[in-house]
Amino acid sequence: MYKMTEKTSIRWHTISYNPETKNQDIDAALLERFDGKLDMQATLDDLHDPYLLADMDKAIERIKQAKTQNEKVIIFWDYDVDGVTSTALLVHLLTLLKFQVSYRLPHRVNDGYGLKKHFVDEAHELWVGLIITVDCGTRDIDVIKHAKELWVDVIITDHHAVPEVIPQEAVALINPKREDCEYPFKYLAGAWVAFKVVMALAKEYMDEEQYTNYIRNSIDIAAIGTVADCMSLVGENRIIVQEWLKQIRQSRSKWIRILLEEKLDIDIDADIFGFQIGPRINAAGRLDSPYKALNLLLNNSDGVYQTLSEIENLNEQRKFLTRQFSEEAFQKVNPQNNILFYHSPAIEHGIIWIVAGRLTEQFYKPSIVLKDEWDKLVGSCRSPEYFSIIEILDKYRDMFIAYGWHKQAAGFSIARENFGAFRNAITKELNAQDFSQYRKIIDVTKVVQLEELGFWFLRKVNQFKPFGLGNPKPLFLVEKFEYNTLSFLGQNSRDHIQFKTKHGYKIFGFWLGQYFEKIKKSKNIDIIFELSEDSWMGKKNLMLRVVDVVVR
Repeated sequence: MYKMTEKTSIRWHTISYNPETKNQDIDAALLERFDGKLDMQATLDDLHDPYLLADMDKAIERIKQAKTQNEKVIIFWDYDVDGVTSTALLVHLLTLLKFQVSYRLPHRVNDGYGLKKHFVDEAHELWVGLIITVDCGTRDIDVIKHAKELWVDVIITDHHAVPEVIPQEAVALINPKREDCEYPFKYLAGAWVAFKVVMALAKEYMDEEQYTNYIRNSIDIAAIGTVADCMSLVGENRIIVQEWLKQIRQSRSKWIRILLEEKLDIDIDADIFGFQIGPRINAAGRLDSPYKALNLLLNNSDGVYQTLSEIENLNEQRKFLTRQFSEEAFQKVNPQNNILFYHSPAIEHGIIWIVAGRLTEQFYKPSIVLKDEWDKLVGSCRSPEYFSIIEILDKYRDMFIAYGWHKQAAGFSIARENFGAFRNAITKELNAQDFSQYRKIIDVTKVVQLEELGFWFLRKVNQFKPFGLGNPKPLFLVEKFEYNTLSFLGQNSRDHIQFKTKHGYKIFGFWLGQYFEKIKKSKNIDIIFELSEDSWMGKKNLMLRVVDVVVR
């Protein structure tokens, strides 16, 4: 075993690497990195039985009853990518099977997250017999009790953290995080949980050939929700994303073909969901109406072009606002605290989660970004992997109007008069802890020289795709990196930088613009990068995406 070496980067990250890997060939280095972590041979046949999810049998029986009795069914969904894709999966199948199905969602500002009583009242007035929640519902105990009193049945499909007390009045609570759930893989996105319901229900009404074709052609939507909701790409998540990437070029979805038409001549990875598709769907839900994004998923006509154009404009607006408020947040937070607070009456509700993520990425500490909404504040929380934000929120549950989600990503709403006490209490508690020991460690797979890179090298790396959370792209390090020029990327932006060398590779440093002068003044730098492929005007190039820099 070689002795590992550590360096500190300009982002105050620890770079951990084995200097002897410069003498290893790429095959040995990659096998050492991935050994035992991935099932490289897994296929759709290896997916677990949907009925291993607790209450799946109850849910399917109740849904079948709705068809037999010609009941109205409403899908109630969350407004992010996971919720939109979950809804699309169920609505498409139920429509195909001739159910009376429609869908509703909460208003991001007026209603917040989760099922609300007035939605149940509306359903009751419309003679709806069954509500199916997607990506929400686990914590909505009082609302589901209210639905039971009105003779409206509720099936919950969700994947968020499960509290000690769960809705007993629900017909079924399908959530892999239930303690009594024996499903082997716990890290399913909401869309993947909904997809499991689709699998079980489709089996009831289709023959084997119809079922196989339908499931294979529906994987894209489940894969989008999985990647966009930052699920770890291991186990079943890896299988569905890997299977979908194999058939992405033959997608039956017009909107995917249109959106990716400029990307389909290069080697596509899972980040195409995270950087190209997910943000656009989110932009619709966070700055306008998520119904637009849902219509895009359900519509395969020429009307897709108009919807895509509208969503593209919203996405550009999202990027502008994110940059504006992130820069302000960086200046206003107190980096000496162990939890970072930023709130503004002007910030758009739909981007508070993005700004919170930027703060946590920048300072590697938990962060809370809030939007003022008259008599209350709505907060979005993010935290590094070493800290569970949902556990700390649990301690202050009595202060919130509502709260929930995951260990590293959570949200809440709080009455204005309670916010000061909450902020003081949580700041005091976290500042009493020692966070200085925590630094983000960047593991380098191999030390390389630019001369040894090539498309053959990239092909070996790509054997371990799809890359994403839980299976990150391998990182490589060039020591004493020599370049001819360093400049900002783009005429009007100082967010990103680019290096030019004699090798002709595209070498970009996204979001490293703030370190431009520090890098330029240094006489000796190392770069840490991901390797990928870029295409421009029909010509393919190797692209090095610099994720960090060590300066001396």
